[in-house]
Amino acid sequence: MASSDTLDEFAGKLGGMAARYAVLGSTLEDAALVKKLLDSMPDRLYAAVAGIEQFCDVSTMPFEEALGRLKAFDERLRRRGQAGSESADGQLMFTTAQWRARERQRGGARDYDDGARSEASGFGGNRKGRCYKCGEQGHFKRDCPRWKKAPAPEHALLVDGDAEDAGLL
Repeated sequence: MASSDTLDEFAGKLGGMAARYAVLGSTLEDAALVKKLLDSMPDRLYAAVAGIEQFCDVSTMPFEEALGRLKAFDERLRRRGQAGSESADGQLMFTTAQWRARERQRGGARDYDDGARSEASGFGGNRKGRCYKCGEQGHFKRDCPRWKKAPAPEHALLVDGDAEDAGLL
């Protein structure tokens, strides 16, 4: 199937092929037509083909049913494309440069890593996170010099006598 062909045009071509088989004295079964139809679908309909093959019995499926399922999926794709949603022009993922440009357009990039690698990710490096207290990079809130904690006691309380007398047990 050419990318410019519609499903109806391609179904007409397959129907013409079946008619030529009939003229030659042979019949082309629905199972063969369905197999030919599913094998020649373009990549944009690959998900529908995979679904049909997984959840339907292709050997007993009528040609019209397979064609109807593919038409429904194709119509859904067309309606989704015309909804005005943002798309990446068929790309599944952005490159790093595209992602950063997209973030800048949406109100500023949140680029905290400065190209360094995180220890938590397993790649090594000495990068620390951003402090939620002061907003500076290089330490966490628990290590913030501006964070005031109560000073730790410098000495322990001592008890004279038995622990039983003191009421600790």
